[in-house]
Amino acid sequence: MTTRFLFIVIAVALAAVAAEATTIVAVKTRKEIVIGADSKVTDTFGNATGTTACKIVVSGKLAFGYAGFARDHKTGFDIRKIVLDALSAASSETLSRRVESATAKVVEALTEELRELKRNSEITYREKVEGKVFLRLIFAGFEKKRPALLLRRFRLGLLPDGSTGVVVSSADCGADCEGNYVTRFIGETDAIDGLPEDTRDFWKTGLVPGVRRLVEVEIAARDAYVGPPIDIIRILPSRIVWVQKKPECP
Repeated sequence: MTTRFLFIVIAVALAAVAAEATTIVAVKTRKEIVIGADSKVTDTFGNATGTTACKIVVSGKLAFGYAGFARDHKTGFDIRKIVLDALSAASSETLSRRVESATAKVVEALTEELRELKRNSEITYREKVEGKVFLRLIFAGFEKKRPALLLRRFRLGLLPDGSTGVVVSSADCGADCEGNYVTRFIGETDAIDGLPEDTRDFWKTGLVPGVRRLVEVEIAARDAYVGPPIDIIRILPSRIVWVQKKPECP
């Protein structure tokens, strides 16, 4: 999917644009999904804001996590609200269709938000956004009675006609995706990439301890960008269960 729009980010000196450096870990088996996330919030330039955020959001029997361009206090842009509203509006649809709807709404909202932002900070646009993945969304739920993980990446790039626009790519493990333990990481993940695969019996103690360990490893390695507390949920065929969460999580 490609949708044309101009992308920009206001410098912190001009507006409070918050971005979560973030580590989100998801693992899927044939029976369930477990997702864990850190809580630390940084600004556009990676500086800690001293606040925390709930980066796992639940909508019915579906959950999503986000990393990257999250909100702009000046304009009211809020990725959580945009995705939640889109998922709610398509609540009777399948998981895949709800994700398609949410992706389209995110791009639509970015079109207006980011056109306005470019006028304020051309330097930030070039240094922090151009040619980079600036937003990642991971969706998790059950489809066809099987667990599925759907990942969407948003970056600025060239469209076929030569204009600049958003390119949305995916890395899905849907209902037909096989594997005893399928993982998807987004955000800061350098310290944990390949760790479960390279560690014998990594998941032997269970999915929840394994996910918690991965987030803890990334926090230890990148504490300037990733920090506690850790939120964890389990997604089962009939319900979603919070294993641990901070008060900010609804």
